[in-house]
Amino acid sequence: MSDGKLRAYYWEVFTALAETADLLDTAHPDYSFPSEDEVEYTAALHASLVFKDGSHLIVHSWLDATAEVREHDYAYVYLDAEGNRVFQYDDAPHHPELSTYPHHTHKGQRPAKGSDEALPLDIPRVDFVTILDKVVRKYLGFVKE
Repeated sequence: MSDGKLRAYYWEVFTALAETADLLDTAHPDYSFPSEDEVEYTAALHASLVFKDGSHLIVHSWLDATAEVREHDYAYVYLDAEGNRVFQYDDAPHHPELSTYPHHTHKGQRPAKGSDEALPLDIPRVDFVTILDKVVRKYLGFVKE
């Protein structure tokens, strides 16, 4: 049991999401966000956010609440309105050459052939709130007050 840590984490994430409610298309059939009970029960955050401009943020993250809540085995994929990948952050351990190993990012479309170039992180920490903020500020051009 997480001693309420996962519920607190959920409300932090939900609050960040609520601050962007005007940008979200919650009626879209691809939109999904878990309940706090689901997050606490599964120790995971799996969501598909659809923005009014048609872009999507797909979230898959497992949560470890032994100390502070930490996201691991995560993937955050942001797609433009046409379904093209803009960026992807993940911590799959297949790029040991990077200074931020295992954390890394991929940008742009996946190549049709060959491997996908991985880059070191360009943000200080990968978590739901940070990634959502990046999408909202950099790609949607919205500045939170």
